[in-house]
Amino acid sequence: MLKRIPRTICFMLLCSFLFNSCKKEKKEIVLEYPYLFFNNMEIDWYNVDTFVERETFDFPTSLDGELARNNTSKEKITSAKLVLMRIQVPDYAIGDTSKYGSLHDIAEIKLDIKKDGVGQQMVAKKFIPDAFTKAINMDLEFVEAKEYLKRDNFRLVIKYKKRRPILHEIPLIISIKFIITADPL
Repeated sequence: MLKRIPRTICFMLLCSFLFNSCKKEKKEIVLEYPYLFFNNMEIDWYNVDTFVERETFDFPTSLDGELARNNTSKEKITSAKLVLMRIQVPDYAIGDTSKYGSLHDIAEIKLDIKKDGVGQQMVAKKFIPDAFTKAINMDLEFVEAKEYLKRDNFRLVIKYKKRRPILHEIPLIISIKFIITADPL
């Protein structure tokens, strides 16, 4: 009987090793989108302390090349998590950057992700201090974005509340970063 126990354990360990080595592992892929978004927060003397809503152009989700390099495809995406969203004002945006090249006229900003057929949901928000602020990292909401990335494109909806009237246009650079988990082909 004692001779059979080690053989049984060895057989079980060997089967477990073979099963686990044959199992395909999920791939994690990091995608970054820097996106220059001009003239979204425009000259506006009105609407102070109320949310103004603007919609971006389409963010293309042409992931096929990146996914193919990782031996997967859009259909195999199991998860897409937003891990970074940054908004900044470029230095060259306005002639007098020391006075106007800042987000300090904005009190609060929220961003939603949107796609027809999928819906719209908030992904980030931030209260902005009343100080010279060139860039902010948004506070992220926990949102599963795989259905947005499986489509050809998506949009962001920017909602912002002004602290005071904005006397100039504020062009923005929006940078977003996703970590995508996908099954292999």
